[in-house]
Amino acid sequence: MPATIRAFLEADVTCYHCGNVSGVARRDRGAPSEAITFVARGAENETPLSDRKSLRCVRCGGPTFFDEFQNRQIVISNGLFDDLPRRGRPPKRLVEQRRLAQERAEQERQRGVA
Repeated sequence: MPATIRAFLEADVTCYHCGNVSGVARRDRGAPSEAITFVARGAENETPLSDRKSLRCVRCGGPTFFDEFQNRQIVISNGLFDDLPRRGRPPKRLVEQRRLAQERAEQERQRGVA
């Protein structure tokens, strides 16, 4: 399954009063300017934003503004690299599991021959 690339514009949502960054506002490239989603700081899910003025600061409840929109891209792998071998030495627990599996297979083979 090929990786997909999501391209969008992103801006920090900052409070006028305390300067806290509450999250980011995202707009997909090519989408109308009204189709904006909001991602709260520390969260991963996007929520549609119907009215910019209804968005308040999570710390003090003050009004917020959008910083400059910047181009961003996210590569969504969808398990593309999960089955590839990783570089480096395997973890000790994995080495032990493989050793035990080889011993069991050897014992099964000896039982079948005898």
